Amino acid sequence: MEEIIFNGNVIKYNLIKKKIRNMYMRFNENGILTVSAPKTMSKKTIESFIKDKIDWIIKQQNKSLSQENEKESTSFLNGEFLYFLGEKYKIKIIEDKKNSVSFLDDQNKLMGNEKRILIKVKKKYLNDNEYIKRFYEEWLKKESLKLATKYVELYVQKMKKYKIPEPEIIIKKFKAKWGCCIPKKKVVEFSMNLIKTPAQCFEYVVVHELAHFKFIYHNSNFYDFVSIFIPDWKERRNILNKKFAGIIN
Repeated sequence: MEEIIFNGNVIKYNLIKKKIRNMYMRFNENGILTVSAPKTMSKKTIESFIKDKIDWIIKQQNKSLSQENEKESTSFLNGEFLYFLGEKYKIKIIEDKKNSVSFLDDQNKLMGNEKRILIKVKKKYLNDNEYIKRFYEEWLKKESLKLATKYVELYVQKMKKYKIPEPEIIIKKFKAKWGCCIPKKKVVEFSMNLIKTPAQCFEYVVVHELAHFKFIYHNSNFYDFVSIFIPDWKERRNILNKKFAGIIN
């Protein structure tokens, strides 16, 4: 790992030298700056290149830090938070005779009207975070299926004249996509994480996947069709990919 200090900013980066003509830089998925440079490039020239890009680098670092602070819990501990329909909820886990998930709203204004998600579990599982996570994700899949079914039924009716079939709905734990359409099998699949984003985003993904029954490829005809039902699809897609893709697990 290389390091450069410029105007009080400490910039750490990985340097990769290879057979290329020009230098370029990027942040990897872990937020680490990587600089690629020609094999014969001097360190002075490389550092000058970094200094020229300092404003962009700091902006990207701040963006990455902000996303890191907004990321939801992976350990399922009291006081951490999860997302549901675009809202942040602090986790509260308590013992009960049966497992359940519900939502609480503090009415005390001094508490900032904090929203909480209440996860009740049987006594023997109270300290078993992996069990709590599995139970919560099962609940999340059920909630995802309910909302997906609601929107699919609504838009299949709206698209009736276009002969869009009523598909089988499957909820999966996708990591890199929000949904998938398999026209030959008359199946639409949605990410379990979609229920963590705003309802309007969930609605957009449903319309997007249903549109694939008419247009397979993402061409102008496809997006013109989506626009009939979701005129602001670009804004909804931006919310999904620019805000939520990096902060939910």
